[in-house]
Amino acid sequence: MTIQAPPTPDTPPPAGEPGLSTPSRRLVLGAGIPAVLALGATVALGAPRPAGLGDATGDADLAEALAPHLKGHRRVAAALLDGTDVRHAGFGTDEHGQFEIGSLSKTFTGALVLDGMARGELALDSTVAEILGSSADSSAIADRTIAQLASHSAGIPGLPGDVVSRTLWTNALRKNPYAGFSAEDVIGDALDSTPTEPGPAEYSNLGAALEGQLAAYAADTPWVDLLRSRLLEPLGMQETSAPASDADLPDGAPRGHAATGHRAAPWTMDGWAPTGGIRSTGADLTLYLRSMIEGTNPGAGGLEPVAQASDNVAVGVNWHVLVAEDIVWHNGMTGGFASFCGWNRGTGRGVVLLTDTALSLDELAVGVLTGQVAS
Repeated sequence: MTIQAPPTPDTPPPAGEPGLSTPSRRLVLGAGIPAVLALGATVALGAPRPAGLGDATGDADLAEALAPHLKGHRRVAAALLDGTDVRHAGFGTDEHGQFEIGSLSKTFTGALVLDGMARGELALDSTVAEILGSSADSSAIADRTIAQLASHSAGIPGLPGDVVSRTLWTNALRKNPYAGFSAEDVIGDALDSTPTEPGPAEYSNLGAALEGQLAAYAADTPWVDLLRSRLLEPLGMQETSAPASDADLPDGAPRGHAATGHRAAPWTMDGWAPTGGIRSTGADLTLYLRSMIEGTNPGAGGLEPVAQASDNVAVGVNWHVLVAEDIVWHNGMTGGFASFCGWNRGTGRGVVLLTDTALSLDELAVGVLTGQVAS
């Protein structure tokens, strides 16, 4: 989905090996399209700070295979699933170290939508107006559906003007552009937006945030409470949370780094949480990924394509599929972290990669899933 923004660390490097298909720039996200301005802001931030990859932990063979591909990273957690076998490796942390997962959070929102469908609270063809009632009557997006929001095909802008204007200073100062917006603010911004016609997938953080808040509205329960009661607790994900503000962070919560190496503020996202506000660990995301592979996660019912982003990228209910490789995936990036979670449906192999540096992990992850990166 075309991102009309200056180049950012959200843009993955070109594939380094012949035949290696990496997720397209059109689908690379962060919890924020404006994660960090890579151009212009460098002067304001000062000289880049060299990264040093932390000491290896866990499975030595997996760590040895990944290390050459992690230039510029510091603290990294990795999990590799092969059938019932799970291997964890880390650098400067282990599988219980916490990271912001950015837009990987969208897949949790998709799972909550599908869970709500099973409970009769909404449907994929439910419209914004059907869920919100008269408050959406005059909105240009009143007829957009949950399926369109979940597949980025609703024509809703990527971000509203109030967030875009805030990034003019938060990017340069490595601050959180999403702080202080309530669920009501997100819904209001979406209702006030000027959409294009529904069509091919065009990445929209605003659309995904609205999707999550509509699921919460239909359930008459705040999104973070739905997340906890309907996903985290049933899956045993005790190390995962979605802090609404910095005050909700535990003492000593890890902070990430911009691509330049400078420390970045945490992205606690309140009303924007459905699009990118989750913090998790390698251990918990292993549980999450296994539940998707085995089909016990409600989100596993949303993998059929709803929209196309490109010839080789289809979008279901928040998950993306590399069609030729049969890889289901989602990535994420905030101002100081990046993530990848996905699996190869042909081989059953899955991978979780987390880093506390805003540098893409996509090429490495897809290489692991296709076997082009030996692991």
